[in-house]
Amino acid sequence: MPDPEAAIRALPRDSMVIFRHYDHPMRAQIGANLRATCRAKGIPFLVANDLSLALRLDADGMHFPEYRALTDAGIYQRIPEYFLRTSACHSLQTIRRLAMLPKQIRPDGVLISPIFPTKSHPGANPMSQANIRHITGICQRAKMAPIGLGGISAQTIGNLRTSALASVAGIGFSVPSHSPSR
Repeated sequence: MPDPEAAIRALPRDSMVIFRHYDHPMRAQIGANLRATCRAKGIPFLVANDLSLALRLDADGMHFPEYRALTDAGIYQRIPEYFLRTSACHSLQTIRRLAMLPKQIRPDGVLISPIFPTKSHPGANPMSQANIRHITGICQRAKMAPIGLGGISAQTIGNLRTSALASVAGIGFSVPSHSPSR
């Protein structure tokens, strides 16, 4: 995204930002700037996969990629209790593992993806509607918000109106000229 600060300023107040920029040489500085923009707007700011950076930036929470949930489920025990917690989920195996975590360390939200074909992961097969419903049901029973991700746009979001997803996430639709209709 060429101008993430402008995109954050355009987000509605009930949004949340997950800061990734994993290998960027100026990750800490960019994170600090985006954290300040989120704080000014009252939007929670989560850092992906880097607890020390999240603590240094006084983030509101952590996001973990799926491989962390599968290889290091104990990571949730090492972050502050007051942090928001999210995790990526691309399979039934992952959601089952997350749902088995003790309630006090389980993620608050799970980004289920890909919901639709997406430019960020060309060739990745979107989940079937049956899998999405199954994963969403597990999330709801485990008190984790199911959040749809992948290929969500003004053209595809209408297909989710009858889903049980609590929310949606994405990159492309956060740009004002590409905002989905509500």
